[in-house]
Amino acid sequence: MQLPVRAGALAASASQPATWLVGAKRGPASARIARRFAARGLKLGTAYRVATPRARAFADALRRAGRLTYAEPNIGLQRASALDALPDAGPRAAVVDPGLVAPAPVPTASIAVVDDLVDVSLADLQPNTRQLNPGPILGPHGTQVASVAAGVLDGSGVFGIFPGAPVLSVGLPQRITCADAANAILAAASARARVINLSFGSPVPCATLFNAVQGAYASGSLVVAASGNEFASGNPVIYPAAYPHVLSVAALDGSLRPSAFSSTNAAVDIAAPGVGVPVAVPLAFDGDGVVDGVTLVDGTSFSSPIVAGAAALVATARPSLNNGQLADVLRRSARDVGAAGYDASTGFGLVRVPEALSHPTPVRDVLEPNDGISFVDGSAFGSADPFVWKGTGRRTLRGSVDRVEDPVDVLRIRMPRGALLRIRLRPTAGNPDLRVFSASADSTDDTGRIIARSSRSARATDSVRFVNRSSRNRTAYVVVDVSTVTGTALNATYRLEFQRLKRR
Repeated sequence: MQLPVRAGALAASASQPATWLVGAKRGPASARIARRFAARGLKLGTAYRVATPRARAFADALRRAGRLTYAEPNIGLQRASALDALPDAGPRAAVVDPGLVAPAPVPTASIAVVDDLVDVSLADLQPNTRQLNPGPILGPHGTQVASVAAGVLDGSGVFGIFPGAPVLSVGLPQRITCADAANAILAAASARARVINLSFGSPVPCATLFNAVQGAYASGSLVVAASGNEFASGNPVIYPAAYPHVLSVAALDGSLRPSAFSSTNAAVDIAAPGVGVPVAVPLAFDGDGVVDGVTLVDGTSFSSPIVAGAAALVATARPSLNNGQLADVLRRSARDVGAAGYDASTGFGLVRVPEALSHPTPVRDVLEPNDGISFVDGSAFGSADPFVWKGTGRRTLRGSVDRVEDPVDVLRIRMPRGALLRIRLRPTAGNPDLRVFSASADSTDDTGRIIARSSRSARATDSVRFVNRSSRNRTAYVVVDVSTVTGTALNATYRLEFQRLKRR
């Protein structure tokens, strides 16, 4: 854990941010300490923003009280747009067949645009946009992004992938920090956004932003993010696109090849046009020589809302899909456009609405996000997950794991006193492995707390038996992950069977 330099050295350090983010265990004790240091709580509930000169002392006070979880600089994030482009083929036609404008019934799945406030004076966005935090229009980016996803079909300007879809505009300041982004994402999730678009990022990961994204996913929102435009600048991994449970979108050029700027990495899920994308632009920012409220732009910033619009369209037509199934449908129905199969430049391929509308319904993964013990024991989200099994009779669950998007499934079970329990992990695809941790484990890295494990070859069933020798009921954490990846396979699906056995 990196902590800021001490107050006496701050003046000499030009790299110190103005504020730090300090994570703390939820509860009144943390809140009391925060008040002493004038630290302001974020919407996350487990993180505080504090002025840099007070950050070290605040973190030290939390540590002494056993409340500190992390400390990090409140980093800045950049919008993922590139320079204006030359005219090119219409990107929408690559994603949505020309005859398909909108499904019946009318649009219901909302798209949150976490960005500059959307200009609701423009005809392309006025009828379907609501500003959650109204204020001045500080830049064109949010309006451009919103128009790509949901610009209305009114005979002029541009129309989006899902024309007229409800847009929830959550305004960010011109200079975005991790704390700003985290608060805005949770505000969008609280407004019940079905899809949240994030066309910004940073090569520096931020735990606070990670937790906010997972919280949004836990509330039912599908988070879609730009993979970044840094391919020619060292190709760093860009966050939040690279976080688990985020649909990371790369950019294609007019020939549906990877664009020259689009970042590549194993977190990329899917691709969409990102060169010469028509967008609506506030008149005050229309600098292309013709002040008509329309321009052409490049960047993964605009590939991302193409996928967000497609997601909202499919979610409206198929309302029974949860956010995980919606992401799976979009990935699995994508048209392969790069190297055969999955590749780091285009993910699973070009997003395609017609194919997604008819793709078979994937298995519903249980209790996501559950990518760590802190996600299910109440540390991250305030209350512990329910037991998936209470140690009596039999139960079978189905699930999936993915090396990047869903690296581990943690399930909370109850072990009755004196009970002999058996868990079987039957792979239906890939090679998942099985571990069981005691209740004293804080993390899946805490290997000293493993009470049973099985790691067999692909297609083989993993099976463990263990006894609760205590005189009391105990909690345990069942962990499924992908430890071995072969070829281009990054994921696995499984059936998990719980059974209480008779002791002899």
